[in-house]
Amino acid sequence: FFFFRFSALLINMPQVEITATGANCKKLDPEAYGVTDRGGWLRVELGDQKYETKKVVGANGLDPIWEETFTFEVADPNEDKFKATLFFGEVQIGLTAEYGLTGLFKNKLKYRGMAVPGGKVDLMLRPLDFGPEEEEEEDDMSFLDML
Repeated sequence: FFFFRFSALLINMPQVEITATGANCKKLDPEAYGVTDRGGWLRVELGDQKYETKKVVGANGLDPIWEETFTFEVADPNEDKFKATLFFGEVQIGLTAEYGLTGLFKNKLKYRGMAVPGGKVDLMLRPLDFGPEEEEEEDDMSFLDML
């Protein structure tokens, strides 16, 4: 009974999609960081859930494009944070970045940029079933009154 009840709770947990779009690290000095493998990949974590992108060598060597989307279960959107870490080969580039999930609108994409030495990583977040609905802006046609 307890297992069934606990499983049912997990099924209804809010979810967030995180898309690892790509990285632009053209200004990174590979020698200074000991990078010999230019295959860039990203690890994304939320709680005990962990995903890794494919290793991609970018067109210019240090600008991989992944376009990979991962879905995470969220225990508490107000408290949970996700982490992202960039690697080239097995070498970690910069620090692990940590981001909260507050301020997101339900089903609305939100950009998060991650600063890393020599560039940045682009991430897109979309809460699937949490966050307020974004209000539609009404067209303000009052300027026509002056015509």
